[in-house]
Amino acid sequence: MSEIIKPNGNGMTRRGFLKRGVTFISVSLATQYMMMHTSTSENSVFAAASTTATTNNLLVVVRLQGGNDGLNTVVPITDPTYKAARPTLGFAEKDVLGITDKLAFHPSMKNFQSFFKSGKLAVVNGVGYPNSNLSHFRATDIWETAAPDKYLSEGWLGNFLDMSIAQNHTEEFKAASIATVGVPLALIGHKIVVPAITTIDTYKFQTDTKYQGDRVNQVNTFVKVNQRELTSVFQDYIAKTGFSAYDGAEQLQKVVAAYKSSVEYGKDPFAQGLKLIAQMIAGSLGTQILFISIGGFDTHANQAKDHETLWSYVDGGLASFYQDLQQLKVADNVLMMTYSEFGRRVRENGSRGTDHGTAAPMFVLGNKVKGGLYSEYPSLTNLDSNSNLIHTVDFRSVYNTILEDWMGAEAEKVLGGKFDNLHFLNS
Repeated sequence: MSEIIKPNGNGMTRRGFLKRGVTFISVSLATQYMMMHTSTSENSVFAAASTTATTNNLLVVVRLQGGNDGLNTVVPITDPTYKAARPTLGFAEKDVLGITDKLAFHPSMKNFQSFFKSGKLAVVNGVGYPNSNLSHFRATDIWETAAPDKYLSEGWLGNFLDMSIAQNHTEEFKAASIATVGVPLALIGHKIVVPAITTIDTYKFQTDTKYQGDRVNQVNTFVKVNQRELTSVFQDYIAKTGFSAYDGAEQLQKVVAAYKSSVEYGKDPFAQGLKLIAQMIAGSLGTQILFISIGGFDTHANQAKDHETLWSYVDGGLASFYQDLQQLKVADNVLMMTYSEFGRRVRENGSRGTDHGTAAPMFVLGNKVKGGLYSEYPSLTNLDSNSNLIHTVDFRSVYNTILEDWMGAEAEKVLGGKFDNLHFLNS
């Protein structure tokens, strides 16, 4: 006999609720379970590797989605080739923010200039890899798997997380993807399960909207069903994972509710995503990696205004976030890293924009950073066969440095190869 629940005067059986409310969760978790436990070494060269992270430091990864124009981000302001190649997009020396007598920041990067002057910002110029791919999708996969010559289903950060968690044990907030659509490939692992949190309002147990007055009963039923010991290993896994997801969401709601800060963030989604990251850090959830993305950098037309707006968001958002970290007294344990799937071409196009290119700068920000310029700025005249910049440092060297000197990991095992340490972090 089914137990009757009476939501707002309308009857709904426990069986009906479970059918409506849990079917999607069960299918999703079952699929994830099968994918996680049937993947082979062909999908990941790291499946059998193991390493131990020896630090509680936290990494915030910022993806500049679309292909950021590196030449108008870190500007070779005195290079005559730059001025000739960009008659409408090129900056005048009076408009940019100085780094050296030859290089300058985009005018929207006032806080980045301040970070650089205070020794908290590493600018890594000319970052790329051999035979750069100019497809957004493939290039993003390459950066997120750290494997230009392979097609992998797991990311470099997912590999790190797999190696740092206990055997067959997942932790709800070991990592999280914030304000992005889905979990990026970078965070996909063989064992780790990473939540995607678009907003705090949507990251909670979703009950049947037809019976809004009966949320408590629906939640209690879900909890009761998923806390039972089940005879089937597969069903037990689904139940425990479902309850873990619910419990994690409840935990996050409490953390956010307890957060207090005088820092004012911008109203744009990127700034609000960083605020949520600060709230999670303040809640001491044991998180190691937080990922956030800001799109719009595919500036084929009318680049000047769009690029200005985007960098004002990134610059302002990270400045507020850093101020919050200081108030929370955790700034010494948080490192920020930016990347984009590729840069832009040297010459502007006929639409006052730039097309897909290759090398571009990466930024690493934090109290433990050895501020300065790293790697040579790429030549604007010695180009590859497609008239694109030739990279001067491999992006995996940046990853290697962070893994070794910040995350306490064996970078060679995580990345599947040896890469240079750029030494932009203090021990």
